[in-house]
Amino acid sequence: MTSSPAVAAPESGAPAPQHPLTPGRRALLLLAEVGPPAVVALLVLPFVIAYSHWWPRTPNTIDLQVYVYAVKDMLAGRDIFATTTPGWHLYFIYPPISAVLMTPLAFGPYLFWQLAWTVAGVGAQQSVLRRCGVQRGWRLALVGSVAVVAVEPIRTTLGYGQVNTFLMALVVADLLPRWPGAPQHERPWRGVLVGLAASVKLTPALFGVFAFLAGRRRLAIVSGLSFLAFTAVGYAFLPRNTVEYYTGLSGGDTRSPASPFYVGNQNLLSVFYRLIDTSRTTSLLGFGVAATVAVVGTLVAVHWWRVGQKVFAIALVGLCTNLASPVSWTHHYVWILPMGVAVLTQALPRWVRVVAGFWVVWVCLCPPLALLPYGNRVEATYSPLQELVANLGPVTGAVLVLGLAVHVLATRNREVPRHALVAGGAPVTAPALPR
Repeated sequence: MTSSPAVAAPESGAPAPQHPLTPGRRALLLLAEVGPPAVVALLVLPFVIAYSHWWPRTPNTIDLQVYVYAVKDMLAGRDIFATTTPGWHLYFIYPPISAVLMTPLAFGPYLFWQLAWTVAGVGAQQSVLRRCGVQRGWRLALVGSVAVVAVEPIRTTLGYGQVNTFLMALVVADLLPRWPGAPQHERPWRGVLVGLAASVKLTPALFGVFAFLAGRRRLAIVSGLSFLAFTAVGYAFLPRNTVEYYTGLSGGDTRSPASPFYVGNQNLLSVFYRLIDTSRTTSLLGFGVAATVAVVGTLVAVHWWRVGQKVFAIALVGLCTNLASPVSWTHHYVWILPMGVAVLTQALPRWVRVVAGFWVVWVCLCPPLALLPYGNRVEATYSPLQELVANLGPVTGAVLVLGLAVHVLATRNREVPRHALVAGGAPVTAPALPR
């Protein structure tokens, strides 16, 4: 298998030589790896979201604005779920612990937080790339700089001031070592970060299930306890909002004001809404298919984890959370970044690399928002070709998951026992069948 020159194949098994770094050299290396993509991100930030301006510098980080307003309302004793932002009239829709954790946003100039949030988001992205196998130094800086511009979910997550990259970095930090081949000790606290990510946005909880099935049971249990602990902290500070949030969620209230038709919602349920209707029957069908894909995808990911393709496995679980969640905007698909690394570096069947590679390119280019009209239910008037563009991304993801399931089952059925017995009873080693 040929690897990209900018990445180290994680499946090689041999750890890359690592030399002890002094604190000064470590700081310089970090600056060299994060600095260039951070500069690129700060330069493009005013051009990512509509109604931004380069000068006077006013990036339109509308989601970060929601967080800031919600935190200020929380500190003033007001209802965070009644918070709305000027102009866009957006609501705070996260679990209350999220507002508690974001308390520092209430202090200091908004422009400072726009810049700091962007740089921190790039740092989280670089951490993910490093753990997924991108070589340290100038290669990591180059790949990160390209990702900031060319990967739509990464670019718009920075543009909106979203939390997606932070949550991905928390999960990856718990599941992968600092670099491929590095020792990863089973510390008692491993799993806390997965639980923290799940307490902020729920969908990362699927990684706790994945870890349990993959044999990382301590990590899975710790992640569950961590989720409960952080949620309890949210309840301690905002008891009424916490009860309100989870009571509403149990009744199917996602708190999202967006139309289910909206083409920027790239989950499987919205595919059914756009292709059929929004009736209860369609909702149940869509939820059923989405849940099935998430379950099958997690089981398939366990197989790839056990055969050593850990980056691919983690990326697959992350993308299954996008497919199954009832709210998955295009910028939520940050898990396409590790999937891209896996496609380029890991020993995957050719058809998997083709299908997954197509999905990576499709998500990076984001044709649904780039080519189609959207908003005010115009999606209900799409032509067949427009429907194809609108829904091809989630459908490709579902096809990949189901195809992987068939591949795993077929591979297992073709396996020949390593020690087959001949008539005389002597063991004969049978060659492993090619996969």
